[in-house]
Amino acid sequence: MAMLKKLLQHKTFWVMIITFAGMGLSLLVRSILIPTRFGFSGIADEIITALKIVLVVDTIVREGAKFSLVPLFVTREKEMTRTAYQHFTNSLLFFFICVGSGFFVLIEFLAPWIVGGLLRKPTIEVQKATFLLRLCAPLIIFGWGSTVLGAFLNSRQRFKTVALRNALPAGAAGFVFLLLWNTQNLENYVAVAYTGGFIAYFGWLCIGAYQTGHRYEVTGISLDTLHALKNSVTLPTLGFTIRQITNRLLVEIYLVSKLGEGIIALYDAAFRIFSALQTLIGTSIATTGLPDMAANNAVNDKRKLEQTLNRNARAAIIIGFLATLFMLIFHEKISWFIYGRAERDDAVVELIGQLLFWLSAGMLFSCLIPVLNAGLYAQKAYRSIFTNMIAMALLNFLIAYGLIKTWWILGVALSVSVTALLAVGNLTYLLRRTRVSWF
Repeated sequence: MAMLKKLLQHKTFWVMIITFAGMGLSLLVRSILIPTRFGFSGIADEIITALKIVLVVDTIVREGAKFSLVPLFVTREKEMTRTAYQHFTNSLLFFFICVGSGFFVLIEFLAPWIVGGLLRKPTIEVQKATFLLRLCAPLIIFGWGSTVLGAFLNSRQRFKTVALRNALPAGAAGFVFLLLWNTQNLENYVAVAYTGGFIAYFGWLCIGAYQTGHRYEVTGISLDTLHALKNSVTLPTLGFTIRQITNRLLVEIYLVSKLGEGIIALYDAAFRIFSALQTLIGTSIATTGLPDMAANNAVNDKRKLEQTLNRNARAAIIIGFLATLFMLIFHEKISWFIYGRAERDDAVVELIGQLLFWLSAGMLFSCLIPVLNAGLYAQKAYRSIFTNMIAMALLNFLIAYGLIKTWWILGVALSVSVTALLAVGNLTYLLRRTRVSWF
């Protein structure tokens, strides 16, 4: 009873529960409702491609900046007065919103060329995918604003507020599916719903930050703040940009689209399940552990930082091992349970199960990656983070390109697991160079 009470009070437990709910909704929409309503068809490819493009742009900033912004917020709060810190936070918020608006305009203008460059098969309606991309593009503005507010709240250890990110956009899209299932051009409403969900999430974070005592004002960004951003965000974001473009666009869209119509949606159906578990375990543990490690690094206490990293790595290994074992044993049953009733082609359901198997082979290592990365972020070792991201992105593309010719779509899944193993080895080496060991 005492152990259960302690578990319920642990911050990571509740973050994982909320993240699980959000990832479950995201999985429901992108991996179940889209294939069920549209089949593994050109329309499914188009909506998934449009969502993936804008979510890649959002994720680049969110993942590239949120972990590097947390140590920056922790350090600046200790150094500044309350008024100066509030000015600093507002300047970051409005700067990110302005830059996000610029990218929104750029994507609206370049949408035909972006979609046409990625979807080169004549069977796919590039014009329809372009329209869907333009409907989704506004979410970038609110996603980038949410990145700053999310990092601010994480630095205050308000993890539960931030953890709703996946739930609101996917929940809005799920509601649209439920309400308008038989409506013509349903994919247009789904795209708009995702944007609406991001707006709602941004509003939710604004309320959360206000409740901590933060007050908003339109504030210009200073040269000192720009310099701090350059030092803390540039390399991780650049590395994450290259990794996301390589993995999500070049591999999962450009390479996969050459295998036939509907293959993008089919691979995404398996990858969403794998990604949900990896995010639930690895990212949740990394997010809740980062503020403490950043605080330890701020006072140059490597011993406590290493203890926190070891504790987080052990948790990721234990939970990740159980998740890996579960997926390797039950991959076929999971595929049939989720897609068996909706998909009439048994071969498609079996193929999704095989994709799950090869993706899950490296689940343990995929869960460790964000945890070990957090150890580098806490120490502001941004050059090491950048080096690892670039190396692993290139390796993943080369492995996928080599295996796809002989293993077809399964080669892409296997490349994810192989790259995860190599990434853990490289991160271990990079951490030891900072005199921190995780085992």
